[in-house]
Amino acid sequence: MNKTAFLLLGAVSLAACDNRAPAPAPSPTPSPAEAATGNEQRAAQSIMQPKVIAESQAVAEPEPTPPVPTEATILFERGAAIDDAAREALDALLANPSLPGEARWVLRGSSDNDGSRAANLRVSRLRAEAVRDYLTDKGIAEERITVIALGDGRPAAPNVTLDGSDDPEGQRQNRRVDIEIIVPEAATPEGADTAAPEATPPAAKAME
Repeated sequence: MNKTAFLLLGAVSLAACDNRAPAPAPSPTPSPAEAATGNEQRAAQSIMQPKVIAESQAVAEPEPTPPVPTEATILFERGAAIDDAAREALDALLANPSLPGEARWVLRGSSDNDGSRAANLRVSRLRAEAVRDYLTDKGIAEERITVIALGDGRPAAPNVTLDGSDDPEGQRQNRRVDIEIIVPEAATPEGADTAAPEATPPAAKAME
């Protein structure tokens, strides 16, 4: 190859190199602050996405309905006055959302053995009537309430100990009013006791 041909070939090669597309500029390197912000955004997206899915799939369960109240006991320290504990117990019964408005109330008053039978019968009736009056003040119709006086004839606990002395705790449990709530058959859960209230004892009728 002569010198002229060699120079001509070099010129063609240089022209081909000049026609090639320029190389792309390198991407700028993010600063440390920008890199940290991007990582936080990606982490937040990975955390929030499953939470949103879980919340959308959650189904609220209905709250269980409380059972229909059927009985309760109100204690008395002395006499026939209702104290704060008795009011709270009665208010809890009345506030039960399962209590039907047509329910019947049977109030059985009792006494300890401290006193004559006549006096104990009288105070047991006064206790039942005190509970009745509280219920009627709260909106219970009086015709749906039955008052029964038992005196000291139906103790819930022994009035005396084995040596014959008074049992203060047993006597306290006997100064009471037992409440029975009789609900209509339509509102009575299956298997619940729907027996009618006991008849008023002859002694209690004599006090009326």
